[in-house]
Amino acid sequence: MKKSKILVIDDNNLNLRMIELILQNYNYNVITAISGMAGIKAAQEEEPDLILLDIMMPEIDGFEVCERLKANTDTQDIPIIFLTSKTDSEGIVKGFELGAADYVTRPFNRPELMARIKTHLSLKESRDKVIELERKNSILAMGTTTNHEINQPLTVLTVNLFLLKESLSSQSPTQQQLACFEKMDASIMKIKELLVKYQNPVGTRFETYSGASKMVVFED
Repeated sequence: MKKSKILVIDDNNLNLRMIELILQNYNYNVITAISGMAGIKAAQEEEPDLILLDIMMPEIDGFEVCERLKANTDTQDIPIIFLTSKTDSEGIVKGFELGAADYVTRPFNRPELMARIKTHLSLKESRDKVIELERKNSILAMGTTTNHEINQPLTVLTVNLFLLKESLSSQSPTQQQLACFEKMDASIMKIKELLVKYQNPVGTRFETYSGASKMVVFED
């Protein structure tokens, strides 16, 4: 079973080490970052399942880290739990407004911390499953539409190519003509193979095509 990956962002080495040991005892894969900027970079590179984020840090605090992560499409869906000694309602509300999933105050209660971590990991897993199902359903719907819209002109193309080859067969077509026929046959076959793939969303993934645009990639 794949271990969940948790990123801990805190400017205090002692706090980092303590939380790291606790999480490792619960069989989590732990990544640590000693500053907000290092945490943002780690979140983008490591794609953790959950982030534990200290609020009070130099340079950029936890609020700004959270805001930047939520503004990035690559990290915006990672649940963030604030670790803070602050108990004022204003700070807590600000964290939720920026997109945090939860918070735990220091000194935290270990069972409470682990319960909250488990809850948000489970929620993320459920959300990821729903997103994956929606992705597959969208590909399947696109495949059905594509087949419906393309099959008819493809059939017309196939039939007319066959008739063209038949009309030229008695005239001994040239090598250039035969090569053109071969290329057209190969292209028609490729289109038919793609239509079949679109009927089965299993083994597909989305990749960045240009800017924010995505494309469906079929795995062999």
